[in-house]
Amino acid sequence: MPSINMIAPRRAEKRRLEHAMRRLALLILAELVFVVALGGWVFTKTITTRATIAEFNAQLQTLAPKIKTIQALENKTSELKPKVDLLNEAMAKTMCWYNALDRLTQSVPESAWLTRISTTNSAGSKDMTLNIAGMTDEQARVGETMLRLHSNPYFKSVDLHYTQKSSQGKSEAIEFEIGAVMLNLEQKEKEVTASGANQS
Repeated sequence: MPSINMIAPRRAEKRRLEHAMRRLALLILAELVFVVALGGWVFTKTITTRATIAEFNAQLQTLAPKIKTIQALENKTSELKPKVDLLNEAMAKTMCWYNALDRLTQSVPESAWLTRISTTNSAGSKDMTLNIAGMTDEQARVGETMLRLHSNPYFKSVDLHYTQKSSQGKSEAIEFEIGAVMLNLEQKEKEVTASGANQS
């Protein structure tokens, strides 16, 4: 029976297995290093995230009273808003009347004096009639007053109600009453303001 030498192939197989075991050990070692590094990174990230959350919570606790103060101020502001709106509306209407009366005084000649001003509303119309009673030294001043009122942008029609002779002490005078239909004050004020802005 012939003898077969199996030592060399066995040694080669053993070396091959040793090389495979070394490669496997290196691969496992590399994976372990990677897992440890990844775990360390995740652990570090978790710690820094917790530190950041703790810092934000501390800031939030510091800002909480300020936030409450801001909310309280916003509530007070919302409560005061209707009053402020009403005040602004009243101020705007007051300024409209101030401007209308200022233009009325510019329309009255120097030798004419106003004795009474009243307003009436026409039925079914938003326009208001301004009734102006006064005295002057001559009839021509009444016509001049009407012409000035007619050229005033706040009035759209001017009518003479009456003129009559009167006496003021020893001197004679003319009493008069003029009715001037006023345009919507707020609308007219907006138009005048807009035209003034366009001109400038």
